[in-house]
Amino acid sequence: MMVLSRSTIDQLHRLSCRIQVLQQFQRLLTTEATLADVSHLLACVEANYGAESLLEDVIQHLVGEHLALQIECRGTTRRSA
Repeated sequence: MMVLSRSTIDQLHRLSCRIQVLQQFQRLLTTEATLADVSHLLACVEANYGAESLLEDVIQHLVGEHLALQIECRGTTRRSA
């Protein structure tokens, strides 16, 4: 039986995580998406929220913004009906 070193196990874990993240980006963008596309997306988010912002905080802010716009759209639709 082969015993893997802690270093090898850590490296496998890091590679698995990177692969999963890149696959998620590919699913969310397009199969033709490039690293430049991902880099541009992240640069825009970083410019708006700062490099030290937690992903959870950015997501929550964007969700709040999205909900506010939905409410505004519904109000506009009801007023014009």
